[in-house]
Amino acid sequence: MLLGIGITAQQTHFGIKAGYSLSNLSVKSTVGKLSYDPKSSFYIGALAEHTLNDKFSLQAELLYSTLGGTFKATSTGTSTVEVEDKTTFGTLQIPLLGKYKLANNFALAAGVNLGAIISAKSNYKDSSGVEKETDFKENVNTFNIAPLIGLEYNLQNKMFVDARYNFGISNISKIASKETISFLQVGIGYKF
Repeated sequence: MLLGIGITAQQTHFGIKAGYSLSNLSVKSTVGKLSYDPKSSFYIGALAEHTLNDKFSLQAELLYSTLGGTFKATSTGTSTVEVEDKTTFGTLQIPLLGKYKLANNFALAAGVNLGAIISAKSNYKDSSGVEKETDFKENVNTFNIAPLIGLEYNLQNKMFVDARYNFGISNISKIASKETISFLQVGIGYKF
């Protein structure tokens, strides 16, 4: 033992994971803040975990997920028109985590999620029958960063469950004053 931490052989494990994402799109412009409803979606990916000792490990992942939100508004004038605009970002994510084993099979995780937006689409429709899909990838900053914190529970059969929250701090819009995406992920995985 060194300073109360047991020394074990370093090991690297690989795995797969999938789960549920709930994202929140926030847009702040010169005219105010737009309120978006959260977007539910799923993610899938792979991971590599390197155990440093009994308490600490490092983990890198490669995930694909869609994130975004839905904006709803009612326009009044000569007639009332209800508007719905669903914004979806296809993202590749590279979470880089440091993990600390708390007790038994629980581990606290913290790190950063490096994201790359590979598609950006808007599906607009209103109550007057107008519908259109717009690709606005050219108006989006491709790379973004999101600090994250989470918790993992390792099951006895090489499976695990985890939950984490990613704090959107990067402005993903090239044209809006500030547009960020924060998201919760809850998933299950298997380590080989």
